[in-house]
Amino acid sequence: MHGYSSSEESEDPKRPRPQPAQNNSQDKNAKKKKKRLPPQQSINRIWKSFSNRKFHKALAVLPFDPVPPSASAARPTELLWDGYERAAEECRRKVDKIVKECKRVNMRYRDPGFDLDWDFKYEKGHCLNSLGSRQFELNRTTLLSSTASVPKAVKRVHEIYEKPTFMRDVNAGDVKQGSLGNCWLIGGLSTLANVKDGIQRLCVAYNTKIGIYGFVFYRDGEWIYSIIDDKLYLKSPCWDSPSMQRDLLQQIDREDMEKHYRKTYQTGSKALFFGQNLDQNDTWVPLLEKAYAKAHGDYGCLTGGWIGEALEDLTGGVTTELFTSDILDLDDFWDNEMSKVNQEFLFGCSTGIMERGYGSRDGISEGHAYVVMDARTLKSGQRLVKLRNPWGKIRKGLWEGPWSDGSKEWTTEVQEELGHKFGSDSVFWIAYEDLINKYTLLDRTRLFRERDWRCCQRWIGVDVPWKPDYHEKFQIKLTKESPLVIKLTQLDERYFKGLQGQYSFRLYFRLHNQDSPGGEDYIVRSHGNYCTYRSVSVELTDMPPGDYVVYVKVVGERDSTKKSVEQVVKEECLDRTENEKLAQVGYAYDLAHSKAWDHMNKVAKVRKKKEQQKASRCRNEVRRHNWEKRHLNRVATRKQAEKNKEKKQKRREAWEEEQRLEREAEEKEAKEKEDKEKKAKEMVKDQKSDNEGEKATAADRKVAAKKGPVGEAKAGDEADDEDDGVDDGDNNDGKEAASKASSDSSGSPQFTPKTEDSAIAPSSGEEKQDVPPVSGGPPSAPTPPAEDKAKGDEETPAKSESKYDEANDSSDSPVAEWDDIYSSDDMTRKPRLAPQPPPQPRDDYDTEEEKMPEPWNAICIVGIRVYSKDPDLELRTVIEGGELLEDGMGEKGAADLDNAQANAGGSRIEDKSGNETGGYVVSRDGHLLTPGLVDGKVRDYINAASIASSAAGTPMATPLGEGE
Repeated sequence: MHGYSSSEESEDPKRPRPQPAQNNSQDKNAKKKKKRLPPQQSINRIWKSFSNRKFHKALAVLPFDPVPPSASAARPTELLWDGYERAAEECRRKVDKIVKECKRVNMRYRDPGFDLDWDFKYEKGHCLNSLGSRQFELNRTTLLSSTASVPKAVKRVHEIYEKPTFMRDVNAGDVKQGSLGNCWLIGGLSTLANVKDGIQRLCVAYNTKIGIYGFVFYRDGEWIYSIIDDKLYLKSPCWDSPSMQRDLLQQIDREDMEKHYRKTYQTGSKALFFGQNLDQNDTWVPLLEKAYAKAHGDYGCLTGGWIGEALEDLTGGVTTELFTSDILDLDDFWDNEMSKVNQEFLFGCSTGIMERGYGSRDGISEGHAYVVMDARTLKSGQRLVKLRNPWGKIRKGLWEGPWSDGSKEWTTEVQEELGHKFGSDSVFWIAYEDLINKYTLLDRTRLFRERDWRCCQRWIGVDVPWKPDYHEKFQIKLTKESPLVIKLTQLDERYFKGLQGQYSFRLYFRLHNQDSPGGEDYIVRSHGNYCTYRSVSVELTDMPPGDYVVYVKVVGERDSTKKSVEQVVKEECLDRTENEKLAQVGYAYDLAHSKAWDHMNKVAKVRKKKEQQKASRCRNEVRRHNWEKRHLNRVATRKQAEKNKEKKQKRREAWEEEQRLEREAEEKEAKEKEDKEKKAKEMVKDQKSDNEGEKATAADRKVAAKKGPVGEAKAGDEADDEDDGVDDGDNNDGKEAASKASSDSSGSPQFTPKTEDSAIAPSSGEEKQDVPPVSGGPPSAPTPPAEDKAKGDEETPAKSESKYDEANDSSDSPVAEWDDIYSSDDMTRKPRLAPQPPPQPRDDYDTEEEKMPEPWNAICIVGIRVYSKDPDLELRTVIEGGELLEDGMGEKGAADLDNAQANAGGSRIEDKSGNETGGYVVSRDGHLLTPGLVDGKVRDYINAASIASSAAGTPMATPLGEGE
């Protein structure tokens, strides 16, 4: 049994041993468990580090080579045709100058910025691939492989075509897609070819002999031009290069093998690698496709898209995404829109896009773009729509249902009425009802063919928080009744593909009367597109004059797997070698973002000014607070001094009274003592007289005894000796005699006072120390006589004086003003008056944030274009002014009237000063809180102020044409 034991038991092996001491170094190195925060504070901390306090965006990839600022933002309302004519005129001027230069040096035009031949022979691939992409890999292996889908040669038009022509016969059936996934662009060209002079309007200048062509396109709200040479990519390699085609021809015994090879594999449109004309001698499709590719940087940027985007870029129109299931009145849609195809509207259609299906629906290919070429109503009332597949002559992807080629519905009369012939031209007719049922998506593009249409646009930079809201961004002023088309768009990222970054955006907006900003008072609102994120738009046929406000909401989506702009630039510049592709795409990026430079610079200046004002206010508040504290400190110190002085005076008076009473008591005691001594002296004197009488009697007796015997004589001698002793020291003998007499005379003790001679004198070695007087005390009393002082020292010890002016007397009773000095201090958030201390070392235990992506930081460049026939149309941009509201994003708008979260909240308190819509609430301390105070208490509880990224302010409209 273990327990207490003797020393002999300490060696018992069964006895439990004490635990070894732990190593302190291990304790220090051990990971400490992270302290858990309360739930609300933990949530606040998460959101505080979720996004940046201030959003930033790279506006220039090549800051050392800044692009000129955009002039489109400063232009007032202008006719749509003015922008087109301005770009076309500038393009013609430059083409004419190049033509003169080429004639002067007797050379065909070679485009130095988009030289397909040089790029191909040096295997660069800059004209084929976008930044960071290797869609068309140019190397010896791919160029010699018969299965690799890459261009194999580059030649000029006169080397490819026997009798080249340019736009001799433009029609929709003459367009064929090549080896590039740009059916959306080829479909757009087919659609535009149905419009009179639609294609011809794009090419404003050309010279087939010099080999130069100038085209204009619509990009981000303005017309641009693209000048190219006539070099094109081919499917087959040149005769001098080894190829399977050459090996096959060499097996045939012919005289001119090289000529035959070129005629077979490198002649006509069929030899082209990309877009082609069905007419083997026409060249407008590949040349227009090349000009469009050059405007975007390369051919690879044209992969994937929507017909509506192509039609916008080719016509300058406005595209709207329509799902056939969303059309309310099919008859009205037919009468007012579909039947006006090629006049006011252009249409493209597709199916199976959102379903991600790549099968067929009665012959219709899913995930593929089709073109609406015509819409007709037969005499019988049957409504038919003419469609075309951009693939061209291939008998694939064609409708196989009613009214398809060879179906029973066709009669000779109907064929003559429609002018349709059966064939393999990829054109087919389909009933309007089957079009609605088989196709799910329609891209409708409005054409502004009337010359009186005007346009005004503005570009801004919008901070995109993780939880977006509507904010006032633009103001529109109409002076007369007019049709109105509003389009909200973002930059076309296809022009700087590879530098898009991690964020993609979806746009929404609402149109309000200026005096009705409520969430239920909007006039019209846009609906987010499922496919075409680039823009959203609304059309109003008749808009009365007035002042209108546009509220904008931008929803951001982040793909962390993609690289940010700065990461791409860093990787491309890692080797610090020549990088023409980065220079080209970076310059396009800078051109696009320059549209919002002016607005963002203004916003930055306003925000900086507001931050300075806020900092100044904070400094003034701190100074005022410190001044008030110093003032209160002075007041409290003065009052405390007065109180201390009063208290000190009272204590002094009490001390003086106490000293007076003590002196009176001492005087009384001294007087009583003097009386007692006087009485004692009288008693001693009386006793002395009695002793003298007795001595006289004794002397008489001695005289009588001398006459007697010898013994008596001897006794008489002794008596004489005694008499001598009395004469020598009568004081001592008298004292003893008095004492003896008193003891003999009475049995009770009697008080016998001491005489002055009986006092014990102090030793000569001890000196009495004088106590120095207390500073500020009462005046010293008169010095008593030495005799009285000695008596006092002998009888009672000296009493120490009271200290009535101690330094800590004031702490016993501080004044109330001291509490007022610190009552206004917020100990949770105090302004930093000293330099910020160095950051604490990171806890190794908390490594989750290191694995997380960078904080949310999204800015979208947004543009608005307003189309109207009002010559006095005004469009203003809302710039922050006064106090910034909602992080400088403009005045916040209400949520949509069908917003689920807003509707699920029930009745809420209006956040307006002076409007108390709720009842009173009692807080814990018993005070009544108004609804506004309740909201403040809740915000204080969740610490909402620490989550807000920045202050906000009242928006201010910047008038049109005033130096934006």
